[in-house]
Amino acid sequence: MSDDPGDRFVLALRPPVRALAITAVAALLGALLVVLSQVLELGLVPVIIGGALLFFAVSLGLISALLVARLRSTVLLDAEAIRVVKGRRTRRVPWSAVDHVMLKGPRLTLVTKPDQGEDVTVVNPRTPTDPTFLSLVAAVQGRLNADRGYRTG
Repeated sequence: MSDDPGDRFVLALRPPVRALAITAVAALLGALLVVLSQVLELGLVPVIIGGALLFFAVSLGLISALLVARLRSTVLLDAEAIRVVKGRRTRRVPWSAVDHVMLKGPRLTLVTKPDQGEDVTVVNPRTPTDPTFLSLVAAVQGRLNADRGYRTG
């Protein structure tokens, strides 16, 4: 084990502000329809519409929260290995096991040597020019160069 504290990169979606705003408006309208239909005795149709709006609001809010949580990855780099944490799953691959790296669109794939386990893929959930992802790519390049004894700069 080295004394290198390593680098930490957190890749996550931006907060889904638009979806949360739609959720808030739909929930408010749904609740307002349910209450007004009871107070003004408007019948069953506004209650059903209000209930549907409330259901839509809760569903959209839950889906937004789940997507943000599922698309979050933490990547830890140290002198010996890369570690990718996605939810409860953690994948660790030593730099010496990495054969080559591919960057295709939002996916950074570290292809392992034969019989060294599965490849590791990190997905960038933001734009292609996201500074965190670009820093991660540069750090992976630097760590691989250091592991192989290449000089940079």
